[in-house]
Amino acid sequence: MNKKEATLIGYKVLYNRAGKLITERVSTDIKELKPYFTEEEYATLQTVIREGTNKLDEIHNYIEANLNARRMTD
Repeated sequence: MNKKEATLIGYKVLYNRAGKLITERVSTDIKELKPYFTEEEYATLQTVIREGTNKLDEIHNYIEANLNARRMTD
């Protein structure tokens, strides 16, 4: 990533050597960046981050529920 880009939202599914599955969600607080955007750009970014975070939380909960169900049936 170059210096003109920033990760505003991200999601990772990691698997470590100990056999542990880890999910990681990143959501950036853009309040300090407000002066660098137009009102429309800032509002758009806020909406994208809010909605994206909600959907990624749903994915996280879905994966977690399926892993917990597997644990109970194994």
